[in-house]
Amino acid sequence: MRKIISGLILVLSLSLMNHSLAFAEATVMTEKDVRPIEVVVNGEFIKMDVHPLMDKNHLFVPIRALASLGLSYSFNPSTKITTVQNKNGDYLKIGVNSKTAYKNEKPIQMDMPAQNKNGRILVPIRFVTESLGYKVQFESIRKFVFINSKDYSFDTKLLYQDDLQAARKAAIALPINADFKTLGTLDGYRLHQYSFPVGRADTYYLNDGTYTFVQIIDGKAIAIGQLLESDHSQVAGNVSPDMSLDTDPIMEPYNHGNVIFFDNNDGTARAGYTNDNKKRVDIDTEMNIYSDIIQKLPDHR
Repeated sequence: MRKIISGLILVLSLSLMNHSLAFAEATVMTEKDVRPIEVVVNGEFIKMDVHPLMDKNHLFVPIRALASLGLSYSFNPSTKITTVQNKNGDYLKIGVNSKTAYKNEKPIQMDMPAQNKNGRILVPIRFVTESLGYKVQFESIRKFVFINSKDYSFDTKLLYQDDLQAARKAAIALPINADFKTLGTLDGYRLHQYSFPVGRADTYYLNDGTYTFVQIIDGKAIAIGQLLESDHSQVAGNVSPDMSLDTDPIMEPYNHGNVIFFDNNDGTARAGYTNDNKKRVDIDTEMNIYSDIIQKLPDHR
């Protein structure tokens, strides 16, 4: 395997011998290059024309995104009151710049009020969803928000279905849990790259400047450990310092080859693998939603 070059923008070529990795090249990141926060509801990535906003450790989403959560909403421009209702008929009334909301007409205090940003009404997602019966989890590794209804549970059979594309989409739609102090997220690092063993969806590693090795056990995505791409002495979890990406036991699932999916950072995604003739194959596709990063590949790869 070629030496992995640290950096931030993936070069449009892949070294795909066995468990090879996409190359990256250093560049200066700007504010627009910071990856937006993605939202996953009941195992599905949500498409939003305006991505969530983090303000003082509170996450805000545009009210029109609430329809994707199964919530109905309306906004009264005269009173500047947003009304959000769940399928059971419980509702919230939230005023812009007011910390007092009303659940079924009873006052309830908010930590942060709704905001008006450039004509868009943004509401605090944790307050809204938990008040109306949802569970919320923020994953710090990818900075994703996971929202589940109380009756939702992940079906582990999804990981072992014949449709590998759907299985891998289900895999990356699980929050990554870690029982160790993680290495953190590199500031400004926008790109995500997932590597799966050929024919499998129940284990993968994520490269976003840090390698995060993940196994899915009993329907939960568990981070085994992490390795900093630019400095292999920087590790966390069950990863040895200066581990070899060629020979370490953690890479055993990839010994028979892997497939790589990554964001080109231009509205497209690329998949790469080595075919039976030992030739590299690259496939590009449009990304309309985050899960489009996972493509359908031939020959059960």
